[in-house]
Amino acid sequence: RPPPARPPAALPADAPLSGVFVIPLERVKARSDDAEAPSFYVGKVSVGHPAQPLQVLFDTSSGQVILPHRACKNTACIEHRSFSPWSSSTAMDVNFNGTEVQAGHRLAEGSGKRDGAIISYTQSDLGEGDVQAVLVRDSLCMESAGQSAGRSCIDLAMLAATKMDDAPFRAMPNDGIVGLGLAGLAVSPMSSFMERLLEGSRNVLPQFGILLGAESGEIHFGGHDASRLASPLQWFPVDHPEDGYWQVAIQAVYVGSELVDSCERGCHGIVDTGASRLGVQASSLPKVKSALAKSLVLGEQCLGADLKFDLGDMVLTLRATDYTGEDCTPELGSLALEEPTFKGVYAFGETVLRNYYAAFDWEQRRLGFAPLVATEEGNTLVATAVLV
Repeated sequence: RPPPARPPAALPADAPLSGVFVIPLERVKARSDDAEAPSFYVGKVSVGHPAQPLQVLFDTSSGQVILPHRACKNTACIEHRSFSPWSSSTAMDVNFNGTEVQAGHRLAEGSGKRDGAIISYTQSDLGEGDVQAVLVRDSLCMESAGQSAGRSCIDLAMLAATKMDDAPFRAMPNDGIVGLGLAGLAVSPMSSFMERLLEGSRNVLPQFGILLGAESGEIHFGGHDASRLASPLQWFPVDHPEDGYWQVAIQAVYVGSELVDSCERGCHGIVDTGASRLGVQASSLPKVKSALAKSLVLGEQCLGADLKFDLGDMVLTLRATDYTGEDCTPELGSLALEEPTFKGVYAFGETVLRNYYAAFDWEQRRLGFAPLVATEEGNTLVATAVLV
């Protein structure tokens, strides 16, 4: 039985961005005995008052914050840290329109109707499953590192999961998910993390950027680290921004000089920080995988043809060592997406982001890419930030 709720308390004042804010990320393996298990880049946040620390995946293909509710009894919830509204003096049960679930009661009591959501989550490494959740309004706080050290807190409505399927959530090393997707993916305006973060922020670009190294990474809110870019950012309009995904149109896909996808019916590259391997739509996977496999030769290192995504004004190139495992076979994730609703979809996950910096412009709905500067430390990152 949960402890009695604390007396109502006002949410602490927002601490929006007033300068570039850098969140350090750590590369962590999925919970699996498989030596080839996928890895994910996770960061730390705290929720509520007093603060409840959680480890989260900052996911560019999700629209809201998802946390395990303490009332959830599924294995996927129990094996992770959860959020307890009863332990926070600022938590409030709300509906999609932001109203209290029970007028005069900060937290709902007894049985009764309230708004809920079922979110389907497709993960190219660990499978697909559903989350059933209710909305809880509270503050989420982040700590910045390096020269931009500080604290930023956001008042928003989070999805507190009362049920989580084993796949894909049980194997994920993170407790929750902070969605960085466009507003079209959020269940309500108050649930959009980026929308809430940028409200009230001053003297910052309405943008964020992500770079991943061999064992660590960074998210830059409000600006970018120009010193890590080998060339200026090349910007592209987000394709169908109303869908909520950070996606760009792909003109064609090549393995070496061989055309493996002409994209006549349209192709899209979705930047997905929640994907370890390169994701390929299931209908296209056999052809792409076969073309890659026949070019590979294992010697002192894995050699093979480059995998190239032609975006028009720029080509994103992956070498054989980027898209293969230790046994020199292609490591691609299958995207089980229904056609023709989805067609020609590729998920640009860690495989791409360890080679290219990705910039996200919230205001102008555009995506930018630039090759990363190579380092002797294998892209081990130190948090510094400047506006560019």
